[in-house]
Amino acid sequence: MLTHHFTTTHSPSTLTALIATHRPDWQVCFLNNNHRPVIGICPKTAWHIEFDSTFTAHRYDRHTGQSFAYATTYSDWQKELIAYGKNLDCPSQKDEYTHGLMGFIGYDISAHELNPTIGIKKNQPCAYLGHYDVYLKKSDAGFELFGIDVGELFFNEIKNDLADLLKETLTQPQLAQFNPTWQKQDYTQAFNQTQEYIKAGDTYQINLTQKWQADLANLSSHLPNLQHHMNAPFAGYLQLTNFELLSVSPELFFEFYGENGDIHLVTKPIKGTRPRHANPTIDDDLKNELKNSEKDISENLMIVDLLRNDLGKYAKVSTVKTPKRFAIESFKNVHHMVSTITAQLNNNHSLTVLFGSLPAGSITGTPKKRACEIIHELEIAPRGAYCGTMGYMNFDGTGIWNVLIRTAQKSDKTELWAGGGVTIKSNLDSEYQECTDKVGAILAVFESASI
Repeated sequence: MLTHHFTTTHSPSTLTALIATHRPDWQVCFLNNNHRPVIGICPKTAWHIEFDSTFTAHRYDRHTGQSFAYATTYSDWQKELIAYGKNLDCPSQKDEYTHGLMGFIGYDISAHELNPTIGIKKNQPCAYLGHYDVYLKKSDAGFELFGIDVGELFFNEIKNDLADLLKETLTQPQLAQFNPTWQKQDYTQAFNQTQEYIKAGDTYQINLTQKWQADLANLSSHLPNLQHHMNAPFAGYLQLTNFELLSVSPELFFEFYGENGDIHLVTKPIKGTRPRHANPTIDDDLKNELKNSEKDISENLMIVDLLRNDLGKYAKVSTVKTPKRFAIESFKNVHHMVSTITAQLNNNHSLTVLFGSLPAGSITGTPKKRACEIIHELEIAPRGAYCGTMGYMNFDGTGIWNVLIRTAQKSDKTELWAGGGVTIKSNLDSEYQECTDKVGAILAVFESASI
């Protein structure tokens, strides 16, 4: 392993934005990793998955600088990734990225796997994973650059380029004006249809979402400001050719960790939301209202049961536990109700569990397949990456993955979505307001456009 220390006062999000601005060819990937940030650059191998009636993998090789395309499927790509990493070394370091894959798997590709009639967003990747053998981690007074089994000449080139890049200043972010693609009457129609499906017994809960849209030159210059204001534990950013993904997600999908030779798993689904308030007394009242809400508790319980069922397919007998139910966790702009589920995996690979459990139950509803079908029918367009997952998987099967909520994606236009779980007890105005509460603080940052 090669290493080099850089002294700088830049935050991880600022350094990521500088790389994205000045070295877009590096395919930078930033993961906040529950406040243990890592920045991947210059992947050795990378897979872009695109869809145009069938799935095509574009596999890039850094050594040749070339990529080649071939037909694939959701399950075949998963098998290829497992085979690729099977014999690659992974230094041991708990709860950290050390050597593996970083990137995202979008909502559309996994929902399409449940039902092939579910649409996939065109003109952008529906998934991407890169083997990042060069990466940066925050250290005292700066960053540490790591190179795993890379040539010294290549490592020194990256080191020198980074030294030059740290002298650059970040471009002022562009003022953004997001417009909703649904008006209140559009949401009302979809909400009412959801209620009809619930009454008919098709579903118990649907995570109904809506989209805001803007014209932006880039997302990277907004990353430092957004992360500063939101302080999201599972934030992430990825830059590819003609595509950016910027997430300030508070939600953990899966954490895979090793213990006594086995892989264990933690998932923390979020269901139940109240806005924060500047007045501490009112803020406490909102928090207690959520804590005692029968509707939110039942909504959370449905998703807990769904995830326990998902994990039961991959866990050792009697190891799926729910050590914490309905805990209230407070974030910058909202209070959330969060439960915790744990399991010990059987002989399945961690990637098999990840692929097989997508999309996350907290952003679909129950039962999952029927919920995805109803979402496809009612929402205005495919979700793309939104409500998928972003994170890393080390080659030893450890890793951390978020749920891609509070997430902007940019291809031609920039899209930002928000939603919430609709049940038989839901109130139209409250659910509509919940969408606004979730997205409001993010919109305010984009619209202020100051570092």
